[in-house]
Amino acid sequence: MEEQKFTKEELAALREKGFLINRGTRCFSGRVITGFGRLDGEKLAAVGQAARQFGDGNVSLTTRLTLEVTGIPYEAIEPFRAFLREHGLTTGGSGNHIEAIVACKATTCRFGMLDSYAIGKELYERFFLGYREVTLPKKFKIAVGGCPNNCAKPDLNDVGITAWRHGYKISVGGRWGHKRIQGKTLEPLFEDLEAVMTVVENAILLYKEQGLPTERFADTVERLGFETVQAQLLSEELQARKHRILAGAAPARQ
Repeated sequence: MEEQKFTKEELAALREKGFLINRGTRCFSGRVITGFGRLDGEKLAAVGQAARQFGDGNVSLTTRLTLEVTGIPYEAIEPFRAFLREHGLTTGGSGNHIEAIVACKATTCRFGMLDSYAIGKELYERFFLGYREVTLPKKFKIAVGGCPNNCAKPDLNDVGITAWRHGYKISVGGRWGHKRIQGKTLEPLFEDLEAVMTVVENAILLYKEQGLPTERFADTVERLGFETVQAQLLSEELQARKHRILAGAAPARQ
């Protein structure tokens, strides 16, 4: 089966699982989720073994700190996924969902002002895993930066968290790629991490409820107006509607 023999629906279904066609071939790259950019040695070794056993032996890094095993034949995709599950790993990071969490190395960096790995893990467990079955209008990116040096570019993500000396700065509506938009900063500086997590969840809920099909969150913020979005993110209204929002019909796809 050559590349052009796969239907758009088949390729979309494979992207949902984290597999992207390798150009000009019938093989795929499988994106292995690292959680928030960190793996222990045993899991890293398992990825290397999977690359040799199911792919072309190579592993690439993505901009969202996932690992991409290249050259996986279509028939080897499910055995590859089964092997990873045996080692506590999963694939994903594509489709109309929350993408892999990005966290800089502030936990160990001499400039770090927060435990970025701990925050990244919390975001990963609450939202990447906890919201895994939630379909959004388009992909949604979250990043954590441990100081104003901005290495992880949190302000170019849909939601970005940046450490400052007296708290956390949250930006919303960032975007990079062929269209670059710098996220706008919410006015208060947050001192409580749980409050940060609530705002992140509110952003996801707002996007789920009010985003248009295929519309990126940056465009949702621009369409609704930043002041309107900020007011909703800082209120209790979205949390009050949380279960109804999550139970609602999934956004239509093109």
